[in-house]
Amino acid sequence: MKGRRTITGNSRPELDGVSQEIISALVVRLSDLHSPLITDRAISNQLRRQVDGILAETFTRLGIDPALVSRATRAEGAVVGELRARQNIHPVDSLTAATHLFDIALDSLTRRGLGGEPTAKALNASIMGSVIPASVTYVNVLLERLAVAHSEERLGISRELHDRIAHGIAAGIQRIELAGRSGDDRDPRLDEALRLLDGALADTRAIALDLRHIVGEKDLDEAVRDYVADLDSTGPPVSVTTDGDPYLLSTGTQEEAFIVVREAIHNARRHSRAETIVVTLRWRPNEVTVAVSDDGVGFRHDTIRAGALGLIAAQERAELIGADLNIETTMEGGTTVTLTIPRNEGVT
Repeated sequence: MKGRRTITGNSRPELDGVSQEIISALVVRLSDLHSPLITDRAISNQLRRQVDGILAETFTRLGIDPALVSRATRAEGAVVGELRARQNIHPVDSLTAATHLFDIALDSLTRRGLGGEPTAKALNASIMGSVIPASVTYVNVLLERLAVAHSEERLGISRELHDRIAHGIAAGIQRIELAGRSGDDRDPRLDEALRLLDGALADTRAIALDLRHIVGEKDLDEAVRDYVADLDSTGPPVSVTTDGDPYLLSTGTQEEAFIVVREAIHNARRHSRAETIVVTLRWRPNEVTVAVSDDGVGFRHDTIRAGALGLIAAQERAELIGADLNIETTMEGGTTVTLTIPRNEGVT
């Protein structure tokens, strides 16, 4: 047919034969390299399907047989990435296979009169069309593993703090109180020690609570509400209001934003001497704004030591996700910490 390049008659069986020849040569090449891509049957079969799809798309790009495009599915690339990540196949092995596929396929097609720049470009585009979605899925699986491991580590530390450290501090407080009652004259240093231990116990329990909370599969709005619902009654009450319809941001963006908001709430409860704290989440098409406001005593920026209240860490986390962090405070009017997150930063 006019406008199409041919392989000696352009017959479907011959095209299939070309694909099988290239796949077989690739398998031999990878076997010589002891590649893990051909030692596992499931991965090896998947590799064959992936290469077959790449070659079918290459033929389509060259105008040899557009009907073959049905065999080339980009979805296969995503499946490839997931399986290889879960089987701990290193990305280098996949890239090595892609390089050898290009060389073998280009040589095979050149011998059939289909060499030159158009074929090289079509082959490269088809390979990249499969490699890119596979790479994205591979990275997502690794991020999922990291998030799970991070969550499990945080929960383990939380349990240690709650079950061992907090319990030990509470036992120490109890013994000091008993010792103070045993004599007629109570040493004022015992009262000071009790005050310090009470504060340490409250901080330990607060840290244990913070470590248990992550965003996970929730959206930021739900995660903040769950965190506030678990707060104890030792500090000022915290209310949450939502304006707009919540939507998901990327995992990294949500987790970092949640930590900033959580620390702002924690600091307001601990330092502001406020009667109420209000968290307001405003969901707009282009950005998310989270404001933590208290009606307590504010502070002067020039009287706060470097790093106090976690300001530096909060600013770094905000910058990491492309967000803006603003702190407005007065000695009489309390403090408002506002985090503004652009929606184009990692929206899913």
